[in-house]
Amino acid sequence: MTRQPNVQTIAKGATPSKLLGGVAAIALLGAFGAPTAAVADTSSEIKALKAELKRLEHKLDEQAKATHQVKNALNSAKSAPGGNAPPPVFISFKNGLYVETEDKSFDFKIGGRIQADGGFTSYPSASGARSNVGFRRARLEVEGKAYKNWYYKFQYDFTGTGVTGIRDAFVAYRDRLLPESITKQPVTFQVGSQYEPFSMETLNSSKHITFIERALPGALAPDRHVGAKIGLGDKQWSVQAGVFSTSFGQDSAQAPAVTGHQYWDLTTRVTYAPIVEEDKLLHFGGSFMFHKPNDSTAAQDPNNLLPGTGSRDESDILNNRYVVVPSAQALTCSPVFKSAAGAALLWTPGYLQNSCLKYSFNYNFEVAASYGPVSLQGEYSGAHYERDAGTALALGNNGGSSLNYSGYYVQGSVFLTGESRAASYKGYDKDWNTPGTFSDIVILNPLSKGGLGAWEFAARYSELNLNNGGLVSGPYAYWAAVAGGAADKALASTATLGGREENLTLALNWYPVKGVRFQANWTRAMTLVAPSDKPYLNGQHPSTFLARAQVFW
Repeated sequence: MTRQPNVQTIAKGATPSKLLGGVAAIALLGAFGAPTAAVADTSSEIKALKAELKRLEHKLDEQAKATHQVKNALNSAKSAPGGNAPPPVFISFKNGLYVETEDKSFDFKIGGRIQADGGFTSYPSASGARSNVGFRRARLEVEGKAYKNWYYKFQYDFTGTGVTGIRDAFVAYRDRLLPESITKQPVTFQVGSQYEPFSMETLNSSKHITFIERALPGALAPDRHVGAKIGLGDKQWSVQAGVFSTSFGQDSAQAPAVTGHQYWDLTTRVTYAPIVEEDKLLHFGGSFMFHKPNDSTAAQDPNNLLPGTGSRDESDILNNRYVVVPSAQALTCSPVFKSAAGAALLWTPGYLQNSCLKYSFNYNFEVAASYGPVSLQGEYSGAHYERDAGTALALGNNGGSSLNYSGYYVQGSVFLTGESRAASYKGYDKDWNTPGTFSDIVILNPLSKGGLGAWEFAARYSELNLNNGGLVSGPYAYWAAVAGGAADKALASTATLGGREENLTLALNWYPVKGVRFQANWTRAMTLVAPSDKPYLNGQHPSTFLARAQVFW
């Protein structure tokens, strides 16, 4: 006897449509003469299947009602006075916590960086160390957007103390105010603590600069200051300009002296990149800063008045700044920097009390190029100080009425694993805060995917010249200060001698995965002409080795 198909077996996991098909098949079996007993058994099974089908249909109806109720609840929440349904959000944990609403009107990112450095030198300065290990930077930051057009950023460095820990702290408004024939990007209005738009390397984040520390000409570049800035641009060009005053991280004091006023800077930077491709880049830029001092400048802005004081150079972790304008030759001619406690405060008609500085200005030219794994970069910076010669002479300050300082660097790098620095270039379309700089390297074969990561070799030659010259040479001025007569010292006083340094730096960088980098730098002072207050450094050739482990997110 032929065994009939088990209908219960067929019914397991079957959908209502399949069950109906089964019923039809059984009916056909009966029509073609299936045995009577088998048909009877099948009839009872058909009843059970019909009951199961009704139960499934009822369950589907219940689910449809529940879905309809949820939709009604959402619509009621949207239409209720002041009621808004919570919008869907996108959350990512790739290199920091990033949250964004579905309509892209709101977002925020929590990030940070840790840089642990260690190194040693062959010849420390009087205030420096032979070796040291510590945290160069340990920062947390939050940045984001609100209501489509408002942007913000707050960054705090825990290696600082008190207010000096604040770095970036600004709010910006961005809107499309210009026709697309000029730019497709919004115009940016920015207020708060931020970098003045000056110099590619100064603006480039410490997370992404090729070397552990910035080059020597950084001594002639402004740092972050509180101010207002406007910016516009596109993929290949950018223009930024702003007015700035006190600095959280650089100035020795934020508030002006009693009855005093804040100094101010007018700063602008222009960039143009005629070639921007994945493996090719050509970039040009220029910056200018005008500084207007006041009777509080000496107490607030020592980096401007004593170039080299806050420089970010290759030996920063060891505190071995070899070339610095001596405090006795402070460019403001202020008794605040004099060793004689009873120095008189003078008043010169038309000029500020306690100062002989009328104004100063700094300028910078930059160029960067990349072709495949090879890249080149260079900058030249200058600073000019215009002073009242009579007040300077009365206060016993060297240098006369016009002083000039300068610095430059040239550097090159090659990625041994084939990466291109051009791929990390950021125009205004990608970075409206610091356009014309570089972000993290696009690693071709990261360690996490079985590759070797990215390996880079780099070399840099940099110079900083804080000797103003004058009527005699540096060695003569050193001799006159120690053993010269009145006439010799009068000749020596025609110059300011902050020293001159030329460094050669070699670097090896390893980028195993995105957000992690290990660096090793060796620097040798090829030329060292000492400041007037550190004659023992003259002719020395100190060498420094620095290493860094970095992670950022």
